[in-house]
Parts: sequence; C-alpha cells; structure tokens
Amino acid sequence: MIGVILCTHSDFAKGLRNAVEMIAGEQSCFDSFCFMNGDDVDELSEKIAAAAQRYIDQKMPFCILVDMFAATPFNASLKYTAEHGGYVLTGANLPLLLEILTSREYFDGDDIKAFLSNALDSVKESMQVIDAKAMAEEA
Repeated sequence: MIGVILCTHSDFAKGLRNAVEMIAGEQSCFDSFCFMNGDDVDELSEKIAAAAQRYIDQKMPFCILVDMFAATPFNASLKYTAEHGGYVLTGANLPLLLEILTSREYFDGDDIKAFLSNALDSVKESMQVIDAKAMAEEA
C-alpha cells in the first residue's frame, strides 16, 4: 500500500477526491488538502507534514500529488519531502489519481519511484487531442 496526499489550489483537490470516490469508492490512506485564497502557507505545510508523518510512522511509502510545478502546494510539499523523503508528482488529474489509487495495492514495496513513473506513463496515453469530425468521417 502507498499513502497518497493530494494538494491543490482552490477546491480542485476536493473535486478530484469526490470524483475518485464516485468512480472507485471510498479510499483509505488518502488525504486531500485545498489551498484557498488567503490561506496561510505555513498551515498548509503543517497539514502536509502531519499526513506524511502518519505514513512514515506506519512505515508506509507515500507520494504527494500536486496540481502545478513550483506553485504553493508544490513548494509546501517539497519543504517536507526534501527533509524527510517521499515523492512529489506534479500535474494532478483524475486519470493519474485513479491509476495510483487503484493500482497501489499491487505495489510490492520495492521501488516507489518506478511505480509512480509507470503510473505517469500509463496516464499519458489517455491524454489526446481528438478531432471528432475527422473520426466521424473515417467511420
């Protein structure tokens, strides 16, 4: 099992969590935090640290999924992982979150970085530009 921490701007994390649980059911070892306009960055860092520390105390590997590289949720996550370990993934989206949450039970405990990289590779294929008119003409 891998602990998952989701941290995004505004209500995005809440929406992703709701969508995941609508599709895949309630998830354990899954924390989500929304960084709202006017929120204190230090409080966000403390929430992330507390969630991550719970996983560390359980000797459970974890990852933090954020919406954007170099933005506040990323920086708050990096602050913790730089000191204590863990991985931060950028570009949070529903397919990536579902891939991680639904395949983590098969994680063998060896190489979390490889597991997360495989999840990213798997999801990249689901992101496409579709020309519906051209598709209809081909059919």
